[in-house]
Amino acid sequence: MKRSLFLSNHGTNKCFPYHVFFSDSRMRLPLFFLLTLNAKLSIIHSATTSSDFPLVYTAIIPGPGSEVQTDSTDVYFAAEVDFLSTIETGLPSPYDGSGDDFVKISFMVHDEAEAQRLSKLVNISPRSNNEAHNPSHPTSMEIDSSLTQDLRDQIINHSADHGTSRLEYTTIDGYDCYKNLEGTFDWIDDMVERSNSIPNLIVSKEIIGNSFLKEQGNNGYDMIAMKVTGDGVAAAGRTTEKGVLFLMTGIHARELAPPELVSRWIQDMIDGYGADAEKTAILDHTEIYAVLQSNPDGRNVLESDFSSFRRKNLNPSGGSCTPDARGVDLNRNFPFRWGLNSGSSSDKCSSTYRGQSPGSEPEVKAIVDFCQSIFPTDQRKPDPEQQTQQSYGEDAKGIFFDVHSYGEIMIYPWGHQELETGDDASFKALANKFKHFNGYGFSGPNNGFSYPASGATDDWAYGTLGALGMTFELGNAFYQSCDYFEDNVISDNFPALTYAAKSSRAPYRIPKGPDITSTSVSVDGLSLTIGATASDSAFAAVNNPTSQQSVIEIRAFVDIHPYDKQNGQLPTGVKLSGQSVIVDISTLDDGKHTVYIQATDGDGYIGPVTATYFEKEESGSNTAPSCADSTTETFRVDIIDIDHDCSWLSNNVGNEGRFNFLCELLDIAVTCPYTCNKCAVFS
Repeated sequence: MKRSLFLSNHGTNKCFPYHVFFSDSRMRLPLFFLLTLNAKLSIIHSATTSSDFPLVYTAIIPGPGSEVQTDSTDVYFAAEVDFLSTIETGLPSPYDGSGDDFVKISFMVHDEAEAQRLSKLVNISPRSNNEAHNPSHPTSMEIDSSLTQDLRDQIINHSADHGTSRLEYTTIDGYDCYKNLEGTFDWIDDMVERSNSIPNLIVSKEIIGNSFLKEQGNNGYDMIAMKVTGDGVAAAGRTTEKGVLFLMTGIHARELAPPELVSRWIQDMIDGYGADAEKTAILDHTEIYAVLQSNPDGRNVLESDFSSFRRKNLNPSGGSCTPDARGVDLNRNFPFRWGLNSGSSSDKCSSTYRGQSPGSEPEVKAIVDFCQSIFPTDQRKPDPEQQTQQSYGEDAKGIFFDVHSYGEIMIYPWGHQELETGDDASFKALANKFKHFNGYGFSGPNNGFSYPASGATDDWAYGTLGALGMTFELGNAFYQSCDYFEDNVISDNFPALTYAAKSSRAPYRIPKGPDITSTSVSVDGLSLTIGATASDSAFAAVNNPTSQQSVIEIRAFVDIHPYDKQNGQLPTGVKLSGQSVIVDISTLDDGKHTVYIQATDGDGYIGPVTATYFEKEESGSNTAPSCADSTTETFRVDIIDIDHDCSWLSNNVGNEGRFNFLCELLDIAVTCPYTCNKCAVFS
């Protein structure tokens, strides 16, 4: 007869005698042994000292949705820990080996006191399947030496010499790709100054509140928000209704990559304004706001103490915690469904301590007040906590992004419990498009849900503001290596952020529409040929119901965006016949112009707008010769040593050509019309 030894105090927190059972499939006979609590703890984790921490533990808990109901005052184990990941699913019941609804999770333990506190919750020998499914008591908890070493390697790698800084600003010691706290603030000031020399670009900063330490008059930092938008529509004498994209990073101090990713993306948008059609169109039709350092006190401490893996702010809250354990988890302090034990902790030393009241922390209050000022008031619900299943409708405006690391997943509401929102189809449609770019997994209701989190940012933004609230978990480490960040995190997420900006005017509707997959423009005299293709599914990573329709129409607009009103009227544009249309441009001035293109699917959804430039060249009496019909002279390229006429040059060299590098190799510049001046070397 196979027997197993189980140790249990049935989930109690006291030093009662422990029951030891010998168990097989036929019987469970109790033998009573007097075991001290210390003996229990020594079984769960071996003797440790303060220098051993942090450690990574694993535990077996009931999977999301399989937990039994508990009293609202009971703690939830997953909500008490510094959760890292779900590392195994489909595990059988620890009680009798039946079913497959248990999971193994990993989490960080920062000190001996936390290890002791969590160990008291372990119930090694549940007496029934119901007891095994109690979310308050895991059935195992043990140190994982391999995961602990992976965590410590992040600290070791931090100490490596990365050589000369890759950035113009001061960087985090050991990470030459990440601006430090002061470097971030200097960068914001530089972007504001840079915008002064770019026509129609607006970049501003605003102090929206104080960090905890500054609120207490103890140094600390300003809470700083920046705004980036374009004024090109107003400059053209038109009006438009702009989208709103709010980006928040750094709310957990230890997450290095998010502030850098968002600041670099914003700078890319700024640098492209006026030079890149897509970026110009986005900024002219979107107000982008960012709070890059949402927990500046915590980040300041972290930058000089990487071993702390600091997550929280610096509010001690009157707790008798170790210095590294003090503080409030700002991502459990937002005033929506705050205080649920199933998604946060009331223990002041816990990594997920929610604070003394909803929105109690000055950092949270600053962000709440600011966001309430930038998102429309007319789309909000009168009683959001009682209207969790009511849709906001597809015309609601704005996206709220909270960018974290790590995990390479996208989290969307509801997060305080595994329950779909009234706008679940819209959340899935947008997340599906994001996945096309970054390949990240989903973590939403009935779609990869991991664990509940109450008082969190994305639930608050969606629940109270009507903004589409979403969280990105970047990369695979808190202290992400610079190489992985620059080779993967940036390339994965720049296009996702761009897509978010393009969708922010109506994020519950636009991502359901088809995307423009290719464009072409060519000028022949006074005629402009516009070509485009579109697809409802090309940018859909999975076969989502909203991405299965045919494209019924592609429409182009010359020099006026489809969202803009001229004398109170929206433009109609021109419909492409097949995949192209020819437009008369005889009335246009010489110079640079913009074509805007969008497509409609069989359900009537109109997708995001794509923009591209074209040039109408100097033409004297409105007759614009092309290179092909004005000369047969040739030029010669050094090394390649091949003769070509100007028509070939016009089509293949320059910013839009396949052989742009040839501009650096030109040997002979021929006399050619202005339209052939692709390399800016022809007379």
